[in-house]
Amino acid sequence: MLNDNGFFAYFEIMVKRFRILVAFGFVTAMLFIKTSPANAIDFRSDRHAKYKSNEIPVFDTVPPPDVMAVVSVAIKAVNTFDIRAVADLYTPNAVIVDNEPPYSWNGPTAGVQWINAVEKLCQFSSITKLKGVIDPVNVYQVSADDCYIVVPVHFTYVLPGKQGFSDQGAFAFALRWVNGKWLIKSQVWMPQKAMDGDRPN
Repeated sequence: MLNDNGFFAYFEIMVKRFRILVAFGFVTAMLFIKTSPANAIDFRSDRHAKYKSNEIPVFDTVPPPDVMAVVSVAIKAVNTFDIRAVADLYTPNAVIVDNEPPYSWNGPTAGVQWINAVEKLCQFSSITKLKGVIDPVNVYQVSADDCYIVVPVHFTYVLPGKQGFSDQGAFAFALRWVNGKWLIKSQVWMPQKAMDGDRPN
């Protein structure tokens, strides 16, 4: 999530590996979501509506509030390194991919492991005032049991003796409806630099 050539040069070594992991995460998310926009059903009218296996509603408006509530908690937990906030947000087989070592975390405690890794990186690099702000979402698909959503995020932070830095990108989330609530099945961070197709020097 944090990319600065002066302090994170070792990330460039992992760019190729990271891009492979990112691609894997996106493919994984898309594999379990079957789309048929022409036959879409309005998910918002009835949470327990019956869906055929090849049907999924697709909207171009505001994502469902209950989905946004979950992903917002996950992202904002980074601001305070709040592991309790993410302790129950992930499925038993969840996977998170990000660009701080060890680059991926698995299982129901994936969120806790990820937050801990971000905090360690900040401590190691003397980063302070890390803050993630969610930008407007316009890419998502949702059915009764599955959701795929891309959440643009703008991170800011401060390094010792330096002016503030910023980093933009997006998290791609895949969620499952489990026992009456949304849980995160996969979470992949894509930096703006990677999305723009930039290459390391």
